Parts: sequence; C-alpha cells; structure tokens
Amino acid sequence: MDKKNALLVIDMQNVYLQNNKWACENIEKSIPYIIDLIKHFPKNQIFFTCFISSNNPKGVWNDYNIMNKDVNDNKYLNEYITEIKPYITKDNSFSKSTYSSCKNELLYKKLDEFENIYVVGVVAECCVLSTIFDLIDMGKKVIYCKNGISGITAEQKNLTIKLLESLSPLHVIFQ
Repeated sequence: MDKKNALLVIDMQNVYLQNNKWACENIEKSIPYIIDLIKHFPKNQIFFTCFISSNNPKGVWNDYNIMNKDVNDNKYLNEYITEIKPYITKDNSFSKSTYSSCKNELLYKKLDEFENIYVVGVVAECCVLSTIFDLIDMGKKVIYCKNGISGITAEQKNLTIKLLESLSPLHVIFQ
C-alpha cells in the first residue's frame, strides 16, 4: 500500500455486535472485509479507535453517559471484537469519548501525515460520518469502504452513503 494512505478502523467493539445494545446490522459481514483490508496495509499505517465514555463529560455528553451507564461500565462491551484484537497495539489504538475519531489529538496528528484515509467500522450514521467530516476538514481524501462499514440499520447506512455521494468524487471516494 502507498505511503500516503492510512486505514482507520472505527470502534469495532463488542457492543456493536448482534444482540448487544448498540448492535449494527450486518457488522458480522464487515469483519472479514476489514481483516482483509488490514492485511494490505503496513502496520504503521493502520489506526484503531474505541469509544470510551469520558470521566468528565461536557454538556449533553453527561446525559449520554447516564443513559448508557450499563454499556460504559461493562468491560466486555467496550473491548475490541475478537477478530480485531490480534492487530491492536499500544501504538495504533486510540480511545475517544465523542463521535469523531479526529478529536483524539494524537490520532489527529498521525492521520495528518497521510493524504488518503480509508475508513471502515461503525456506526455509519454516527461515528463514521462525524469522523469523515473532520477528515474532510483536515483536507484528506476519504475512501469510504462500503463493505467494511455498518450502520444501525441498512437503511441508515444507505442514507449516509446518499449524503456522502454529494461530496464525491472531490472529498469522498467509494470502494
């Protein structure tokens, strides 16, 4: 893979698997695609995020954390899914407590070294979408890997794609 490309794997945590509180439709189908994509990138060009609630939330995030206390307090639900764990290191894993992955300052600096960011993960209409807008604002070309992204429902994922199509091909490319 070209040195100007990075892969960003957003929030592939147990809570998004089927039968869990924040389950994303078809997440299980996206896992093999993501693993295959990981194998095509050098290790130093792959970055993983996980959503972890803030200890000092601001504004509505306080209400969000109260509403989702059962998830926030459950270690298993917050862990990376089993298939992703072998690729996680202390140098490529970044926690966040907001929707956008770019709010993690260290990750932001690392991503800023690349021109093109391949995006996979969850939730299409939430964390993925918020991250994509921040990547665009950073001046990055976003490669939206449809088969590696899951939404709460297929309909919501498709609405997200429809929205992002208006930014294509200048800001977003679909793969």
